[in-house]
Amino acid sequence: MSSKIAVIGECMIELSQKGTEVNRGFGGDTLNTSVYVARQVDPAALTVHYVTALGTDNFSQQMLDAWQSESV
Repeated sequence: MSSKIAVIGECMIELSQKGTEVNRGFGGDTLNTSVYVARQVDPAALTVHYVTALGTDNFSQQMLDAWQSESV
């Protein structure tokens, strides 16, 4: 059985533009902490949860997909 950690906060959508190209990312101190912890531990030993509120929009789904790809 693994231990669990929950990080509570909000995620920001980060937009950056270079010329005509616009890039989208997600960040913020609490999200970054969750991702960095998840990258450093064995998921069998510690599961990382991110506690926040989301909508049903496309950005919210993209956030979930990104977090799950990082084992959060």
